[in-house]
Amino acid sequence: MRLSGVLPVMGRRVVVALGVAGLLMVATSVQAQTAASTQAAAQPEPPDPLKFNGATAIMVLLSVKQGQEATFESAFSEMKSGLAGAAKPEFQAQAKTMTFLKVDAVPPPEQPVLYLMYLDPPVTNLSYNITQILYYGGAFDVATPEARKKVDDLYAKFTASLANQNIWPIVKK
Repeated sequence: MRLSGVLPVMGRRVVVALGVAGLLMVATSVQAQTAASTQAAAQPEPPDPLKFNGATAIMVLLSVKQGQEATFESAFSEMKSGLAGAAKPEFQAQAKTMTFLKVDAVPPPEQPVLYLMYLDPPVTNLSYNITQILYYGGAFDVATPEARKKVDDLYAKFTASLANQNIWPIVKK
């Protein structure tokens, strides 16, 4: 009989010990998650590689998929016209700095056609990233569904034709 009286006490102690251990594990987990989210919030956003200081001329090499040259050229022309027609002078200046060039050489099969966007001098504090220009810069209206559809169609031309882009800062010697 004595044994039956001990088991309930031992059982209660085990349940209490397991409960305390579980609460400690949950508290530790919540604290770790809070610390991780605080660290993520504290990390600065990486700098935009297509936002320049205006001190030096820049060349951006644009690799375009073969057969998509006309699509890319029309999209680039439409984007540049939109910037030139924008209300704010900084967008108009951004359009003026973009000199668009095509490398006049036939690439090997399966290799992209090369274009250059020469920026001299690039406008400071404005990104030359196509996504930033079209959606976030403020030069293009995306407030209404109709206007957003036009910008989405323009962006689709870029995504269908653009294979890659590389940035080349240029220093005069």
